[in-house]
Amino acid sequence: MTETRKRFVLLGAYEALTEKETFCLKEANFEAVSTVQAKKARLLSELQSLDDQETLEIAEKVAFNRRLKQLQEYEKSNDALLVKLMEANRSESKSLWKRANSASQVKKAYGSAGNSSGLKRALKDKA
Repeated sequence: MTETRKRFVLLGAYEALTEKETFCLKEANFEAVSTVQAKKARLLSELQSLDDQETLEIAEKVAFNRRLKQLQEYEKSNDALLVKLMEANRSESKSLWKRANSASQVKKAYGSAGNSSGLKRALKDKA
């Protein structure tokens, strides 16, 4: 396979992985996102190691650069989605912490479910 052909095959694989990354982000499958990003990093390394710049024809350079520009837009969209998901996770984490803290305070105030002495103390002399 020629270096130029390899360049376009690697670019196609990178595009496919970027689409897969988008799908994984939409599904909030962060383990898969991590795997996809590792594969993308290896592909980028391969692309950077190619030494075919002088042999690329003008039409090939234009096509390659056009696809790269589209990929950059796709990557920006994925980054924005990832930031949005991270913000949602932070918000949910804070909410869960507040609920856990409230539950802990209720438990301290009334005692554990198996121990009704806290309830008896709270109701003592109320009737």
